[in-house]
Amino acid sequence: MTRIHTRARLRVALPALALLGILAGCAGQEKDAQEAAAPPRFPSAQTPGCDSPRPAPSPIETAGSTMYSTPTELDAALGVVQRESEGGRFADVFGGVEVVPEKGEAIIYRVPSADFDAYVASVAGQECIHFRDALYSLASLVKLSNRISDDVKYWHGKGVEINMTGPLPDASGVQVGVSKVDGVREKLVARYGAAIPITVVKEDAVLTW
Repeated sequence: MTRIHTRARLRVALPALALLGILAGCAGQEKDAQEAAAPPRFPSAQTPGCDSPRPAPSPIETAGSTMYSTPTELDAALGVVQRESEGGRFADVFGGVEVVPEKGEAIIYRVPSADFDAYVASVAGQECIHFRDALYSLASLVKLSNRISDDVKYWHGKGVEINMTGPLPDASGVQVGVSKVDGVREKLVARYGAAIPITVVKEDAVLTW
């Protein structure tokens, strides 16, 4: 028996999740020493808290892996933003959130909006949140993801086994995981259109007992 793992639905259902271990009290993202020493660079759009130096989070060493907890204040601020954004007044611009645990900072993907940026800055306090432009809102990506996952039986009848679907982390489109990749993207575009990019990757079904 197989179970469809729908990332879009998981992302909507859990109030502090952004696919990716996002907004959890502990980021749960493993970083090796090289990644921790060379964190990613960000564009200049950011909250005022990014202008103040801050101590680096203390690493947590577990079984040879390095992890970092999300600062409590940052986690709380991101939770407020997400609640106001998903299904709220900024649903048409909010694209998603990503925590950068080794720096104690976060990235928010959004369709450019001065009002949204000002709102995030107002609730961020002294926390550092970087903004990155997104092509699509999370709401529009979830809508397409749900359409695809609702058509699982249809695609099974066409010989296409869909095992996962969900928004890409940077809100640039939707990703679909299938057992056999060849020719699937063209079929998906023919049914759902090309307004939102669809990326197809190989992902085997998850067995349940």
